[in-house]
Amino acid sequence: MSSLSRFPGTCLWVAIVSLLVVILLSTATATAAQAPACEPGVVVGVPTPEPPRSGVCPEPAPIALEANLGPEDPPAPLVGLRMRTPARATAGQEIEYRIYVENSSPASAHHVVVRNPLPAHARFVRASPEPHALAPELEWKLGTLEANAKREIVLVLAATGTGDVNNCARVQIEHGQCVTTKIARPALRLKKEGPSQALLSGMLSYAIIVTNTGDADLTNILLTDILPAGLEHASGKNRLNWIIGTLPPGHSQSVKYEVVAKLAGRLCNKTFATAAGDIRQEGESCVQVAEARLGLDVTGPRQRYLNVPATYHIVVSNAGTAPLTSVLVSDPLPANTSFLSASEGGQLSGNQVQWSLGALAAGEKRSFELVLQARTAGRICNAVIASAEPGLSKQAEACTDFAGAPALSLEVADSEDPVEVGAATTYAIAVHNQGTSPVTGVRIEATVPAQMSVLQATGAANHRREGQKIIYEPLTLQAGDSARYRVEVRAERPGDVRFRVELTAAQLSGGPVQQEESTTIYSALPTSRRKFPSMRQLLLGSSLMRGPYQAVIIGYKEP
Repeated sequence: MSSLSRFPGTCLWVAIVSLLVVILLSTATATAAQAPACEPGVVVGVPTPEPPRSGVCPEPAPIALEANLGPEDPPAPLVGLRMRTPARATAGQEIEYRIYVENSSPASAHHVVVRNPLPAHARFVRASPEPHALAPELEWKLGTLEANAKREIVLVLAATGTGDVNNCARVQIEHGQCVTTKIARPALRLKKEGPSQALLSGMLSYAIIVTNTGDADLTNILLTDILPAGLEHASGKNRLNWIIGTLPPGHSQSVKYEVVAKLAGRLCNKTFATAAGDIRQEGESCVQVAEARLGLDVTGPRQRYLNVPATYHIVVSNAGTAPLTSVLVSDPLPANTSFLSASEGGQLSGNQVQWSLGALAAGEKRSFELVLQARTAGRICNAVIASAEPGLSKQAEACTDFAGAPALSLEVADSEDPVEVGAATTYAIAVHNQGTSPVTGVRIEATVPAQMSVLQATGAANHRREGQKIIYEPLTLQAGDSARYRVEVRAERPGDVRFRVELTAAQLSGGPVQQEESTTIYSALPTSRRKFPSMRQLLLGSSLMRGPYQAVIIGYKEP
């Protein structure tokens, strides 16, 4: 009996398994016979192609790599640090470290910092470049290290003991990236069209054009036009409004309106366009409305002294766009003034000066000058009147404050010059106010030379003596008045001396006025006791003829 016969159940199971294996092998063989041997590649994220139906392997499907690739990032900096130093050193010896910092990438590295803690058994000696910080560790701030750039640091330490010196350096950089997200937004452009010139009472047409130059809708658009005085709308309002609403990107919309010119001159109306998002634009259109306009301007000095000519400038103009005719300028002379001259053919007729100009073209100006002189102090206004056709007139004035002016003169003279020692001479001092206003605080200070002595002093004010000085009390000198002083002195010693006078006053802003008078003091000649030789001695040819008396004396009569 075989071994399988001993286990009848086991044989049944073996038979069933064998049958299943045969069925599976048959199915696989049939499938392999129908399909060619194709081995398509498998790529993550790409679908596997379906089995071929024609029995021919298809071309492998292209792999869409770009679909999964993001934006290209800029290169990142790569900074390395190397340090070189001698392997051995003795205690107390200086140790040189060469620290190399290198950027081996094509990108710049920013805020590069090298730090080197001071090791044990060593002290800092020097470094090149100098570190930016010494404690708590050595620190070098290298800033930006460009692409493929290299920096070198030389560090010198000194061993302080017998222990090994373990020096460590490290480098730190900052690397970052910025990205921009573009936000769609609207943009408003405002354009205003209108005439630059017009006639008075004419109709003026305007157009306002608003455009969305952005890439998003422009919403809640409101147009406002403010009319100036002189431009009148049919509604009677000076503020016109239009609601535009929404304007897509690239679209424009315009509004038109008409006004009437009621005044002449340059008239400007402003337009405002607003939209949601605090968007605002302004525009302006100016028009010159034609009309003849008479202009007059008078200028003159604000202040003048009496008896000093004052010149007034008169300008008459046509600021409009139409000519003026029969232009006449009249200038009545103010009271208490005298006429001196007038330019451009001005004629004095009675108590006024006139200029007859005829026509004055648009934009033309004519200028004149009138010179007056005030006879009394005070405020005087020169009023000018201009008239022209058709029925235009203009008046303008310029006012001047006329005031008197002080003008002091100083005179000093001596009565005797030269003067003999022991004789007397008198110095006369005179101060004159030649101006047109009073002078206050007029004071005279006279200094007598040391070679003289003061006999007496008189004058327009009391005085006091201080040594060789005579000081008179201050006084007020009216316009046209004079103050006189006399100082009598005696000559004591010979010499060429100076009598000095100093004049001060409140109105002398430039300082005191000084003047000197020179005087010569001489001594009496001594009487000679030496006798002249007689005529007989001269005729006998005495030795005196060869002495100091060798001369020819005419008309000599021997006593």
